[in-house]
Amino acid sequence: MARSLMIVAGEVSGDMYGGRLARALLELAPGTRLTGIGGDAMAEAGVKLTAHINDLSVMGFWEVVRDMRRLRRILDQAKESLRGSRPDGLILIDFYRFNIELAKEAKRLGIPVVYYVAPKLWVWGKGRIRHLKNYVDHILAIFPFEEEFYRSQGMPVSYVGNPLTEMLGDSAASATLPILRKEVGETVVSLLPGSRTSEVRQLLPHFLGAAELISRELEGHVKFCLPLPQTISRTLVEDMIAQAGIEVMVTAGRSREVLRISDISLITSGTATLEAFLLGIPQVVAYRASWMTYFLGKRIIKIERFSLPNILAGRDVVEELLQEEVIPERLARAALKILDDDGAAKTEYMRAGQEVLTALKGNMASKLAAEKAMETISGAVK
Repeated sequence: MARSLMIVAGEVSGDMYGGRLARALLELAPGTRLTGIGGDAMAEAGVKLTAHINDLSVMGFWEVVRDMRRLRRILDQAKESLRGSRPDGLILIDFYRFNIELAKEAKRLGIPVVYYVAPKLWVWGKGRIRHLKNYVDHILAIFPFEEEFYRSQGMPVSYVGNPLTEMLGDSAASATLPILRKEVGETVVSLLPGSRTSEVRQLLPHFLGAAELISRELEGHVKFCLPLPQTISRTLVEDMIAQAGIEVMVTAGRSREVLRISDISLITSGTATLEAFLLGIPQVVAYRASWMTYFLGKRIIKIERFSLPNILAGRDVVEELLQEEVIPERLARAALKILDDDGAAKTEYMRAGQEVLTALKGNMASKLAAEKAMETISGAVK
């Protein structure tokens, strides 16, 4: 008898991973019925969506509180779907605050729960481990150190590798769009201000200000590209670009292709920083939140570095700018310093990226995650 599974992701990176996981699940067990919350990648992979990540694009403590009513409505609908359809298993992808509530409901209903792209308790501290122990049957870790961390906390865990490593070969260095063709002697600067509207509002004005300064310094021999995530309004971004008065090529997605032709990238802290790192594309990492989110976060976050390249490399391989440091002058200065480098810093950066890529295990993360998820769910559902 075919299994029925619910998969829930709440943001762009989770949707990417969820789409690959869905395909791996269907290859492993054809006929499996997949429903859940996600985005275009999951829908294209065969998941019947009950809500779209466009409605869940929230980042930060204060932003979550502010949008609580909307998120609560979607959460209540997801819980009702669990009660009504009674899937054989629930697979959660990141998005902790929302997903742990679904995990509680699933456990109440006797539905096994697998957590893929585990909550970053090594960032937020161990306070949430009790909830995971109570409501999650198995953790699928995507970073090697997470396996040891969760096992030390008494959690069933398997390190399956990082699905991002599978995606690096998906797109050729040259894309079909003319705007992604790099001219001889041209410097390409990519702007990746995030996949949530709150991030874009906080960071894009500063990125655009930096772009103007970089263009002035390079005397116009530069092209700026901004790959637009599915969760962000094109009108919002184009209005902000128009107000800045600088020319920026906006593409619908294609972040990987844009990164591949970039000489430098200004990136919001998140999955895209790891992608650029593994591709060997130099970057400046920025993070800026509302003052309330930052005020609360400072008292909870337990790490010295906040960007994935620096965390995984165990040393500073990219420049991190946080909160009030994120201003056009500092962004531009950091980017120009990289562009003016004689090559030694970039060589070290690329070497560190290759070390991390090796540690993240080949290109079978989605397949291994699907196998372990099915094993866990089948073991619980006889």
